[in-house]
Amino acid sequence: MGQLIGVVIGGFIALGGGALTAWLQARHQRKATRSKDLWDRRAALYLDLLLHLDGSMSFATDPHVPGYYGPRSPEQFQRQKELTARISLFGSPTVRELWEAATEAAADFSVCVVEGGFVDRDGRLPSAEVTDPNYLRFEAAKQRTEREFIQRLRHEIDVDEHLKG
Repeated sequence: MGQLIGVVIGGFIALGGGALTAWLQARHQRKATRSKDLWDRRAALYLDLLLHLDGSMSFATDPHVPGYYGPRSPEQFQRQKELTARISLFGSPTVRELWEAATEAAADFSVCVVEGGFVDRDGRLPSAEVTDPNYLRFEAAKQRTEREFIQRLRHEIDVDEHLKG
């Protein structure tokens, strides 16, 4: 009788251990799937932010003020609203701050270019070297904020880590 009780108890322990292992494995798989889904969403968002890295997405100015270079069309306002919602949900606060700074710098550069008369009749930037200090200052700020923004995006989605090889 003692041996039978031992076998039954051993069977229950083995069955319980197997069930616990299966449960832990399923839980780990769900977490891994969820993590991959969130990473995919964040990577898609960050690509969209990069694609819309211009003054038309700027939060810095009021559309009722002359010289405004933020969203103008209903589509641009909708895109800005959508990107803002997605970055609030899937992005980091640091990326949001850097995106806003980069779009503001792009808008400031656009204002400088247009108001400073640095575009030709076709709306193109000058091909010759510009030496105007305001132009150079706004261009440098735009390049710096874009560089910081891109570096942060690459860091947050571990691009460089995964592309080592």
